[in-house]
Amino acid sequence: MKIAIIGRSQILYETALKLGENGHQICVIITAKAAPEYSRKEEDFKKLAQKYNAQFFVTTTLKEKSIQNACKGLDIGISINWISIIRQEIINSFHLGILNAHHGDLPRYRGNACSNWALINNEKQVTNTIHFVESDKLDCGRIICQEHYPVNKETTITDIYQWTEQITPLLFLNALDELQKNCSHMLKYASLEDPSAFRCYPRRPEDGFIEWTWSVKKIHNLIRAVCHPFSGAYTFHWCNNDVKKLFILKSRIVNLTTQDLAIPGHVLKNDKETGESLIKCGDGVLALLQCRYEESSEAFSPGKKWRSIRMRLGVRVEDWLWTITKQRKN
Repeated sequence: MKIAIIGRSQILYETALKLGENGHQICVIITAKAAPEYSRKEEDFKKLAQKYNAQFFVTTTLKEKSIQNACKGLDIGISINWISIIRQEIINSFHLGILNAHHGDLPRYRGNACSNWALINNEKQVTNTIHFVESDKLDCGRIICQEHYPVNKETTITDIYQWTEQITPLLFLNALDELQKNCSHMLKYASLEDPSAFRCYPRRPEDGFIEWTWSVKKIHNLIRAVCHPFSGAYTFHWCNNDVKKLFILKSRIVNLTTQDLAIPGHVLKNDKETGESLIKCGDGVLALLQCRYEESSEAFSPGKKWRSIRMRLGVRVEDWLWTITKQRKN
């Protein structure tokens, strides 16, 4: 098939390579400014276009006449992480339309950061979906194929992204094979009117802030959902009359409940052998396995670094402001 590549990310880059290796013709590559966590930038897609002698565009819109002319008459578009809803005029440029990879179990989990939200929401699996784009409708249309990844309490967003990078190019290849056999092929249809459908909205780095009064399960799920390649779950604590920002990289649930009495965020135990630090949460106990401070890229085992069980994670804003006020007076 004659294909246009539309979007951003390492996964799209690898998809283009996979399709090219399997005899499909890459005719156009359209990209936009890469997100901070992306390993593939605009220059990488430019070199890819040169490799396939494809027309290349860096843009924030697909409305440009030159883009529509470049895509006119091609068989299909392949889209991942395009920055806006794709309009009908560009869809009509292709014989079959535009296929999109969506990291969500459509018709459920429409929108942004769906895999992150699935972990936070304690789902038992995450899903990668290949579907046809419909104009002005977010994550709707004919679903061509889906693949599921089982999730347990230790699964992280890092694991899911590694799986996604491996499976997405193969899913697109399978989808094109199915469409070459039968251009009307459909696994099922994702509709806005489906009663199970809902939208996920974008997450920001500050959404990784930990409230230690939350349940141990909620905190653990947040840590799993925003670790690498994202900025991470974080808290603050006092250190030598100053406040340090601490990122929690890895955790495990010790107990869902406890009868021990402590303020949420309190360090209950620092284990030199395992390197774990046990933290009281709103209901139970969470073990911190790996952390790092904001000023350092080096991860450490808190149980080997920290000594005191008088230490507490979480800083009251009032105490922080009072300390700053005293420092200014002095």
